[in-house]
Amino acid sequence: MLKDLYEVIEELSETPEDWGEPSFSQEQYYDTVPLSEENLNGYDVKNGDRVICCVDGGNNKIYESPTDSIDLIKIYFNLFRGKERVKNFDPWTAFLVSEFENDEIRCELRPLNDSLPIEKLNYVLKDEEMEEKKPSTAGHTIRKYLEWKAMEYAVEEHLGPGDILVKDGVLQTTVERERRFAERTYEKVEENEVVMLGIAKTSSLMTTTGYPLVASVNSMARETDKDLWYYHPIADNSNPDHKGEMYIVKYHPSSTYAFRTEFYREKSYKDEVREDVLGHLAFQAKDPIFLGYPYGLVDADKKARVTDEEVEYLKNMGDNRMNKTFRDKINSVNAHDKLSNI
Repeated sequence: MLKDLYEVIEELSETPEDWGEPSFSQEQYYDTVPLSEENLNGYDVKNGDRVICCVDGGNNKIYESPTDSIDLIKIYFNLFRGKERVKNFDPWTAFLVSEFENDEIRCELRPLNDSLPIEKLNYVLKDEEMEEKKPSTAGHTIRKYLEWKAMEYAVEEHLGPGDILVKDGVLQTTVERERRFAERTYEKVEENEVVMLGIAKTSSLMTTTGYPLVASVNSMARETDKDLWYYHPIADNSNPDHKGEMYIVKYHPSSTYAFRTEFYREKSYKDEVREDVLGHLAFQAKDPIFLGYPYGLVDADKKARVTDEEVEYLKNMGDNRMNKTFRDKINSVNAHDKLSNI
């Protein structure tokens, strides 16, 4: 078995003769730039006075049935200056109760604390907002809305000119309501003269030859003398739902990772500002817990994560109060999980 595995690994490890060019599914919005070593730029680590705010959210299902779902949602942001935490916050935490009714998903948030001033607690998801018309998918949708709300609040209350707002993930929206949340965040970013970025932990971007774009750039950079670098430009982006100007960035010389990084493209940041901001993030990317990934995002991911262990505890405690009617509903979809635990 191992011999067969090694053969497959060797086959997939071959370096392509041609990397191709960046490729996008909505190609009408992206005027791509051919891959070239000339687009690799070095930059320096910086430790200055810019405050860095990283925002993330997490959700996990506690119970689900075809008609109902209960999720635990957490939304969190932090504030760092260099490696020093400026202020400590608790993650905003809530139960999300979702019910399928009349071809809609009705959602109610039940906050467990007041770490964020979340005022809207009821949502009705319709049409494009519903993923497969399953209430169990509502947690992902509502969590995205709340992340934008947390970013808006963080900018308005805690960030000023030159400070840095980092979103976990790219600066792209998928449905109309999310666009409205995002626009309010962008307005605050412009008013307060904040530098906004999105950094994606993973990237599905490909080249025209079917090779991962981030891997192509990373491999290309290894053939140069640049240890700390960013790759730009990738494409001229005119997608109205995607407000990111795309970069690929390596944040630590000894890391094997590079990350898709996006600056808010409606703001004309000068090149020296962009390099200075990347330098501040590189200063944060020295922690061995995940070398090459800004620590603010590591912290945000950890504080916002809803773990399986946490959910399992809540399930076990809730089972003691569950009547047969509700148990019948959740048993209609949980047999696979039961077998997996045997």
